[in-house]
Amino acid sequence: MRIRKQVWVAGIILLVIALVAGLWLWKQSAADQLEIVSDAPDFTLQNLEGKDVTFSDLKGKTKIVEFIFTNCPDVCPTTTAQLVQIQKQLKEDGLFGKDVEFVTITFDPERDTPEVLKKHAEAMGIDQNGWSILRGDVATTKKVVEDYWVYAEKQPDGSFIHSSRSLFLIDEKNQIRKIYSMGEEMPREEILADIKTLEKGFFSF
Repeated sequence: MRIRKQVWVAGIILLVIALVAGLWLWKQSAADQLEIVSDAPDFTLQNLEGKDVTFSDLKGKTKIVEFIFTNCPDVCPTTTAQLVQIQKQLKEDGLFGKDVEFVTITFDPERDTPEVLKKHAEAMGIDQNGWSILRGDVATTKKVVEDYWVYAEKQPDGSFIHSSRSLFLIDEKNQIRKIYSMGEEMPREEILADIKTLEKGFFSF
C-alpha cells in the first residue's frame, strides 16, 4: 500500500509539472506571435514634476506609448479616452502600474506646459500612478518623434497634422511589438489582449 501511495503521489506531481510547463510554453508561444518590430529608441524627457525620465528606466514593464497634443480636436482625445478604459480593465486585473505602464508624449511642448498637461490628465481620468506624461524642449521632442517614425507637422495656426499610427506596444525588454491606429479606428480589445499576452506577471518562475 505504501508503494502504491508513493506512485500515486509521484504521478500527481508529474501531472502538475506537466501542466505548469504546458501553460508556460503556451504563454511563450502566444508572445512569440507578436513579432519584434525593432528596439524602442531611448530618450530622456521630463515628467509633470519637471524630473527627467529616461525610457530605458521603464524596462521590466509592458508599455503603451502614445504621441498626442492636447489641442487636438478628435484623434488624440479619442485615443486617450479609450486608453483610460483599458486602464480601468488593467486595474481590475491588478496589472496597471505594477506590470503595465502607459506613456503619453506631447509633440506640442510650447503649448502643452506641465500645467496644461496636469489639467488634461485630470479631465481625461488618467491615473498617474501608472501613466507617465512626458514633455521636452522643442528640439528634443522633434528627435523623439522622428525616432519613433511619427509624423507631426506644425501648422501656421499652431495645430498639427500628424500620423494616425502613433500608438506603440512595447515589451518589458523595450522592444516595439506592435503599432496601432489611433482615434475611432483604435482596436481597444486587441490592444488589451496583446498587453495581457506580453505582461510577465501571469506566472512567476
